[in-house]
Amino acid sequence: MSRSADYTIQGFLYQFNQTLSELLKAADDAVITIEGIVEDIEVATFAGTKAIQCKYHETQNNYAPSILYHPLLQMMKHFKSNPGAKIQYHLFAHFPGNPIVDISMADINGALKSKNKDLKELIGEVAGVDVDGFLKVFSISITPKYDELMGENAKQLEALGFTKGEVETLFYPNAIQIIADFSIKHDVKLRKITKNDFLESLRRIRSTAVSQWTLALKTRQKVIEARRKQLKENLSANARLRHLVIFPGFLEQFDDLIVIFIKSFIDKYHFKLAHTQTPLFALDVPQDVFDGIAERLIAKDVLPNHGRPVKTFSEVYFFREPMVQKEKKEFVLRFIRWDDYKSLALKIKADDFFVIGHGDVSNVDVKDVNLEILDAEKFDEIKYMMGISNAY
Repeated sequence: MSRSADYTIQGFLYQFNQTLSELLKAADDAVITIEGIVEDIEVATFAGTKAIQCKYHETQNNYAPSILYHPLLQMMKHFKSNPGAKIQYHLFAHFPGNPIVDISMADINGALKSKNKDLKELIGEVAGVDVDGFLKVFSISITPKYDELMGENAKQLEALGFTKGEVETLFYPNAIQIIADFSIKHDVKLRKITKNDFLESLRRIRSTAVSQWTLALKTRQKVIEARRKQLKENLSANARLRHLVIFPGFLEQFDDLIVIFIKSFIDKYHFKLAHTQTPLFALDVPQDVFDGIAERLIAKDVLPNHGRPVKTFSEVYFFREPMVQKEKKEFVLRFIRWDDYKSLALKIKADDFFVIGHGDVSNVDVKDVNLEILDAEKFDEIKYMMGISNAY
């Protein structure tokens, strides 16, 4: 990951952490809108609404008011468009060195008179705003570094009754993941949650979320270790039907490593006669790429059943059991494209449904199925979490 991408991810995580902080401090029935229509966070209570923006400037060596012109103008635009509304505007910002920042009339006028071309449209929309009125409902806080904010949130979770030993590896990463999932919903109504509902959802979760967000946390190694322990029991069972869908979009070196990964899984979890449930791999790839991978598997003596005795897919052929001769199975995995898998009428559901990489499986019926999402980017980490290897 490049340094600029790392800071971009850190900026989002700062916002998610600030959202988590607001959730944990809120009244039980306060309605929090994650990524509000105008602001990053909105907190609605009977007394009115607090509209919050978060700006994280880890690499900005020197503070200058112009750095905050854009969020200030956005807030003023919203203020101007909602006269008489009970809205308090709050800006959380972080700068190295924790400078003292007090937004004054002069700073607001500086934003309104800015010659920055990127702000021209916003400035036009804010023209004539009641600056005095806006300053009465605006406040700013300089927040601690991301690491410190993360530590504060962990302590708040402990104070709310979450087990101290599980906060770091279970509840805190899952709290960030819940907020990240809310933030991408298109309908603003679906981005609203109360503190009570949030905590209730968090307490029900018993497996650690693995995603670009949780793996970008400072606790990355502990998240991976926790996930490995959580997966171990089911993966150790001989007779469990496992379906694995693999989305290559964000997987590093997918083409180079996919055959090695599949073979490693088979060598670990489907090499004994006692391994009676044939695993199924579904790949989200075009047909020509799929066929090429199938040929490479055969070259490695990993024989797939792809349901096509000639050209036409046969569900009967695909779901038949392999013939076993002299302790060698006719085939060791079922192999299918993701687009074809989605159209199958499964007579028997999987015991475990693994989602590897970043993809949408919302159209799959996973009721009564153990869903395991490993939204990681590195095959080495995925293999470690799944117990295929002992290092990454």
